[in-house]
Amino acid sequence: MYKNIAFEKAMSFAKSVSYPKAGEKPHGAAVRPAITISRLTGAGGHVIAAELAEFLQDRVPGDQPWTVFDQNLVEKVLEDHNLEKRVADAMSEEHKSMFADLVEAIIRKHPSAWTLVEHTSATILRLATMGNVILVGRGGVVITSKLPNAFHVRLVGSLEKRIEYGQRVYGVDREAALNFIKKRDEGRKRYLKDYFDVDVDDPLLYHVTINTDLMGYEEATRMIGDEVIRRFNLDKALKVASS
Repeated sequence: MYKNIAFEKAMSFAKSVSYPKAGEKPHGAAVRPAITISRLTGAGGHVIAAELAEFLQDRVPGDQPWTVFDQNLVEKVLEDHNLEKRVADAMSEEHKSMFADLVEAIIRKHPSAWTLVEHTSATILRLATMGNVILVGRGGVVITSKLPNAFHVRLVGSLEKRIEYGQRVYGVDREAALNFIKKRDEGRKRYLKDYFDVDVDDPLLYHVTINTDLMGYEEATRMIGDEVIRRFNLDKALKVASS
């Protein structure tokens, strides 16, 4: 693995940003958290992210609405870095080999995967710095790891339950759902390892890991939301702002 220079610059910037520490009473403007969600395929990442945004918007409304960046993160990266829409096809979390990436970049005349990861890292960091965002996947847990306003969640579940979810949502048979899940999970694992040199399954990356077999989406949403509100004193900040 060679060094991702843009990512290192992003980390340098993250360290220089001044925030109140978690649990400290914010001075002036309230802390705006950034929540990252890492997930196994079929463990409810998209659903919980959407429900969490609604939960927090309802409980602690403010001048900046809560926003989920999931599939739409690609569109934001293209906008931030003036990239053509056709580049979106190359921005999957399913990482290719370096040789395949180089050949594709030459033939299709778009930035290499490494360059796109650099752009994605910069956009994720900017969004997280602004706060009141929920960032799903794409190394968000690593990119924002130095930001005191970040809260990291990992969603897991048994393979069998996730296969059932895939069959129900996508209307495919068991074998197709299994192959889809394995391909997605392996791709995401390689993405984090190859570009950020971390193991996505490392529990030390996250504030909380939730098994959605044992905890339903609604309960998981409420648990995450309540902890974010408590950790960053959002309810107290709201009372101060409204008084």
